[in-house]
Amino acid sequence: MIKSISILIVLLFVNSTNNFDFGKINSFEIDVQSNIYTVADAELKKYTADGKLLFTYGNLILGDISNIEVDKTTNIFLYYRDFNNIIFLDNTLSPKYSPIDLSDLGYAEANLACRSYNNSFWIYNPVNQELLRFDQSLQITDRTGNLSNITNVNIIPSQILERNNLLYLRDNEHGIFVFDRYGGYLRNMPFYNLDDFYLEYDKWKMLRNDTSFVLNPISLEVDTIVLPIGNVKQYRVSEGRMMYLLKSGEFGVTKIQEF
Repeated sequence: MIKSISILIVLLFVNSTNNFDFGKINSFEIDVQSNIYTVADAELKKYTADGKLLFTYGNLILGDISNIEVDKTTNIFLYYRDFNNIIFLDNTLSPKYSPIDLSDLGYAEANLACRSYNNSFWIYNPVNQELLRFDQSLQITDRTGNLSNITNVNIIPSQILERNNLLYLRDNEHGIFVFDRYGGYLRNMPFYNLDDFYLEYDKWKMLRNDTSFVLNPISLEVDTIVLPIGNVKQYRVSEGRMMYLLKSGEFGVTKIQEF
């Protein structure tokens, strides 16, 4: 049971706030070196922490990028929902392998995907309402079975994510479902209607209505962080404790001062 949601951390603007003009973008990620990856429809760009453009990647044949993930070794995972393709890139945004077409694997109806350990990936198949894991050889290694039967609710997921040997499925109405690395169901956490969700080491970072909720999954304590600007759709915190905010297709950075 969640123990606390009453801790308030105040964020202050500083005069030296950096605002990067990346144009209109859909989403972004940062890596352990604080490099910034921006997605604008079908185009992916990589910038330094200071906003200098390093590399650009685009594949118009596959449509818009639906999901991007960057691991600790700066390998990049891209998912294209419209054409059901997955691409792995290296740290120069060059493809490591040929695109993976989920239709060729028999899952044309898949509508979510995320990376997994050892260059593998998970997909969500809405037909059978299950999660499946594919290895580097494109063989199924693990599957959850029908999630509605397992959880006793009709799940309509908006995001899947694997971190630290756990798999997460976010459903706006029913919260976040947690599975082990093999797809075994563990628990459900009551965080609903989130605008954004990611994990920073062992902490859950969740966004709703311009407020961040940071969960310690061990103590089940939640820190509440009021963001310094409104209409935020996505945020990240870097290794250097810089906060990155995406608002209405624009991109800005503020430093964090906590007390």
